[in-house]
Amino acid sequence: MNYLKQYRIPFTGLSLGTHDFEFDIDKAFFDCYDYSIVKDGNLKANVNLLKQENMMVLQFHIAGTVMLTCDVCLSPFASKTDIQERLIVKFTDEGAAESTEEIIVLAKHEHELDIAGLLYEYINVAVPHYMKCSEQGENVTCDETVLAKLSNLAPAPGQAEEKQADPRWDALKKIKYN
Repeated sequence: MNYLKQYRIPFTGLSLGTHDFEFDIDKAFFDCYDYSIVKDGNLKANVNLLKQENMMVLQFHIAGTVMLTCDVCLSPFASKTDIQERLIVKFTDEGAAESTEEIIVLAKHEHELDIAGLLYEYINVAVPHYMKCSEQGENVTCDETVLAKLSNLAPAPGQAEEKQADPRWDALKKIKYN
């Protein structure tokens, strides 16, 4: 997890106003998360931080390519992504305040903001539920040999599969409705 230290923003020494930060996200970043949907990528995260007296507003722009696996042919493919997110960081004296998706609450004595988890979340949430080479990839189509094997495994059109009835359900068939 030492690798993720570079994704921290030390904000205590910053003057009021806007500040820009740039972070590179690659395979080493995703390797820090065991169960990540995305295993590899080449992204650049630009973070614009607006520091005010009692809060900060962060604008995230994450752009680049991520490597995905096609749900149809299981081939890896590169998919372009462009993510825009906004986050508000509030400071408080008491530790009872709860953070939400859009607002993070930090104690006034905090001196840096770790954005590695936020970047990871923003990227993985942007991944489509259904990944297909020809839809999310650029100039990529599904692997023809895999598609051919899949079509050979499927029953021919019009050919109904014989279903064996489960004998445990026979008792329910005898019930008469009024």
